[in-house]
Amino acid sequence: MKPDIKQRIEQIRQGEVPEGYTQSKYGIYPINWDVKKLGHYIKEYKELSNDIQTFPVYSSTRKGLMRQSEYYEQKEASETNMGYRIVPCNYVTYRHMSDDDIFHFNINNTGSKILVSSEYPVFNLTNEAALGFLIPILNYSVYFRYFCRTQKQGGTRTRLYFKNLSQYHIPFPPLPEQQEIAAILTTQDRVIELKQQLLAQKQQQKKYLMQQLLTGKKRLPGFSGEWKKELLGNIAVRHIKRNTIGNSNVLTISAQYGLINQSEFFNKTIASDDKSDYYLLEKGDFAYNKSYSSGYPFGAIKRLTRYDIGIVSPLYICFRISKENVSGEFLDQYFEAGLLNHEIQAIAQEGARNHGLLNIAIDDFFNSKILLPPFEEQTAIANVLSAADREIDLLRQSIESEKQKKKALMQLLLMGIVRVTV
Repeated sequence: MKPDIKQRIEQIRQGEVPEGYTQSKYGIYPINWDVKKLGHYIKEYKELSNDIQTFPVYSSTRKGLMRQSEYYEQKEASETNMGYRIVPCNYVTYRHMSDDDIFHFNINNTGSKILVSSEYPVFNLTNEAALGFLIPILNYSVYFRYFCRTQKQGGTRTRLYFKNLSQYHIPFPPLPEQQEIAAILTTQDRVIELKQQLLAQKQQQKKYLMQQLLTGKKRLPGFSGEWKKELLGNIAVRHIKRNTIGNSNVLTISAQYGLINQSEFFNKTIASDDKSDYYLLEKGDFAYNKSYSSGYPFGAIKRLTRYDIGIVSPLYICFRISKENVSGEFLDQYFEAGLLNHEIQAIAQEGARNHGLLNIAIDDFFNSKILLPPFEEQTAIANVLSAADREIDLLRQSIESEKQKKKALMQLLLMGIVRVTV
């Protein structure tokens, strides 16, 4: 970073106004930027669908616009789709209510008209504003979030109606500068998108490898030994050691991270104050969460690898390997592939869920059957799949790094701390 930019950043951080900048209640920004109400740059669009229009129905989420049938896993809208708000291509929509003062402004880039709830505001921009400049401000600006907090109208939810949104003031650069900033951020978005696509491909390849290698459909070179079915209870023993040592490393099961510290994952601790009844796990132990979660229709089984020791809720079924020549890494991949699901489905009492927990007897769980190759082949398979995991993890880290880079770019560009050449 150039010295003059570093100096400018430090000045603004200390509340000083650099040369060529001005200060108002909307922040410090370049003197040739205009501060106007957002209503000067946006126009509401109010067309509603009739009974013969069959455009798909979407919801506005933090991940973007999602088909309502996919987001809610249910039939989307009424049979006629009448009375829904139409969103033309390149128009913006958002859900006008929020529980956390954060609103998700999404552009319809599906290539066709879509429908959203009639309560969703829809708008487009005048020819004085660029979408790629405005939308990042509405989605990420701290100043805008403060403004949203002023829109609470009773209750816990914030309601941001279009007429109120129009009153927000934004420092706008000249249109050519907006467009150049938008181009830079769009390029960074494309970098992230391409890496996310590569990540999806790598995950799909890993899934294929798991299905082939963990079932014996495909054998690694040099292996031909017989695979045998074993009862889980013959290769592992239930672990019920309580937390008598006062350990406070409370773990929860995450799809991506496995057994991870609860406060690290949730940014808060949701465990009870008295943790003496929790199970005490050591590295290599397994924990089974019997509750349904996305991607785990019959619960998730995870192995402790991140910490040497930790504690989990007594609602989990915990166990550790008790037989030699059984690889914990292999079992970890086997469970992650969902290869125990058909066994659990057979023993779970249909419809007997208690607050989302499957009703599974301990003895029945340990009578589940697992297909095991010889130990050397277990190790080889685990090594192949672990290498794929490391590749996926590195790609995730790279994506996170690119997201942080975009965040830094927005902080510098959207308030004019760094100027672009037009």
